[in-house]
Amino acid sequence: MSAAAAPTPATWRQVQARVVRHDDAGAGHRWLELRVPADFAAPAPGQFVQLLIEWPSPVLLPRPMSVASVTRTARGLALGFLYAPVGAGTLALAGLTPSDSVGVLGSLGRGFPLEVQGTPVLLAGGRGVAPLLFAADALARAGRRCTFLFGARTHERLVGLGEARARLRRMKGALHLATDDGSRGVHGTVLGLLQRVARDLPKPLAIHACGPHGMLKAAALWGLRNEVPTFLAMESVMACGTGVCRGCPMPRSAAGRQQHRRERTTRPSLHGNEEYAMCCTEGPVFAAQDLDWERVE
Repeated sequence: MSAAAAPTPATWRQVQARVVRHDDAGAGHRWLELRVPADFAAPAPGQFVQLLIEWPSPVLLPRPMSVASVTRTARGLALGFLYAPVGAGTLALAGLTPSDSVGVLGSLGRGFPLEVQGTPVLLAGGRGVAPLLFAADALARAGRRCTFLFGARTHERLVGLGEARARLRRMKGALHLATDDGSRGVHGTVLGLLQRVARDLPKPLAIHACGPHGMLKAAALWGLRNEVPTFLAMESVMACGTGVCRGCPMPRSAAGRQQHRRERTTRPSLHGNEEYAMCCTEGPVFAAQDLDWERVE
């Protein structure tokens, strides 16, 4: 079994949360902070929750949101989210104000296996930075430094850059930037930046990535070529978040199909079939070798 496929206890439940903060985060993004009950199962980096806006709402289904921060306070657990209002659901979220109520289902999915040995390299593309900010915090709490590589098309799209700098400064981690137009950091892609920086990092490495699927495919193939454990947070249409609706299939690789056949009798029913994994229950974080990158859309 690959490291990213380690079982996660099914501790999710639905609770009501209160908005405690909702601010502009720049580049058309928002920072949303919700307070959930203290006994809510705290998400791990890479996991997600489903947010359901109370009636009347323009959308019926909840919206999956990866978690960017978790803070325990005297009044409960605060969950932070970095998102862009781009569709009906997220536009509705953008209208929430402090003290509004939101339904939260979680914690869901499988996160980054940060316990994997090696120098942690966090690879972020655009708003894929959100769960990696959380991962940087978790590594710091474990007494481990990381190298954070952050890329976007332009410097305006390096959303959450100030937050990334502040967190890495506290943990004495290294931050490297890349933009496609050369407006900030290295002129080029974050994968080109990885190739440059990796040469000077202590070996072995372990890569944890989140961003557009094209970027994740390039990172996965780089990791496979260089025999570097690489784990990728995938995005899909996750209507239920629990494997019931079967709406978030990810194509398994040949190795993934073989593993499924070996574990057929012990796999939970809400996982996928031999051909496809379910992003919500078997992901959203997958090991590079588990997916067929030629068929990932």
